[in-house]
Amino acid sequence: MEDKVLFSIDQDNIARITLNRPSVHNALDQDMILALINHLKEIRENPSLKALILEGSGESFCAGADLFWMKGSSNLTDRESFEEARTLALMLYFLDTLPIPTLCYVQGAVMGGGIGIVACSDIALSDSKANFGFSEVKLGLVPAIISPYVLRTIGPRYARRYFLTGEVFNASKAFSIGLVHEVIDSKNKKDEMDVFIRHLLSGGPTALIQAKKLIRLVSGDISEDLRLTTIELFASLRHSEECEQGIKAFLDKTTPPWASQRIRDD
Repeated sequence: MEDKVLFSIDQDNIARITLNRPSVHNALDQDMILALINHLKEIRENPSLKALILEGSGESFCAGADLFWMKGSSNLTDRESFEEARTLALMLYFLDTLPIPTLCYVQGAVMGGGIGIVACSDIALSDSKANFGFSEVKLGLVPAIISPYVLRTIGPRYARRYFLTGEVFNASKAFSIGLVHEVIDSKNKKDEMDVFIRHLLSGGPTALIQAKKLIRLVSGDISEDLRLTTIELFASLRHSEECEQGIKAFLDKTTPPWASQRIRDD
């Protein structure tokens, strides 16, 4: 069976991580999250690496959490649910604090945890036809674990809208709210990415690492207490009846019982 996450290092000492479950739009499950953690650890321990490129294979970058996995985890104990949520939080924290520069390119569906990866990347490029969304509330959840990184990126004002509505928005809007740095046509992907890679390779390796440290020093790191709070919130909601109803309705292509009659009529 092909790896769910691909990892390689090219001749310029640039690491590449590719989410590789294209049949489910690279939706995250526990195996993928653990693989990402291991690769990010490997990158941290390799002082010769100069940058990391993150991509998704197939039509989409990452459609968020795999709901079949989420549904199958509904019988976990509270402690087991907490530990699964903690792995996602750890993966995002490792990516966010990676010493070397990170560049991600997204296309297709970029939802939930996928947006978390974007927000933890130093430079984010988007295909012009990509779509974004925080659909958690429609499932009886909240984007808790990704929220520290996303709010830091787009600010509370836009979070108030998109966290609450769960609406899908396009790449142009993602650019205007600061979620991505550039919107590019897919046919120009390689050339556009090469421009940024050349910029990164032209910087002094030590200077780039220190620049990232400087940004965290001045803007403030995301505290362990805050990460713990988001993990506990996500884990508790994941075990709620509302979340079970929301996930079941989504997978069954119906509306959850708590949706209003107006939504059902639509």
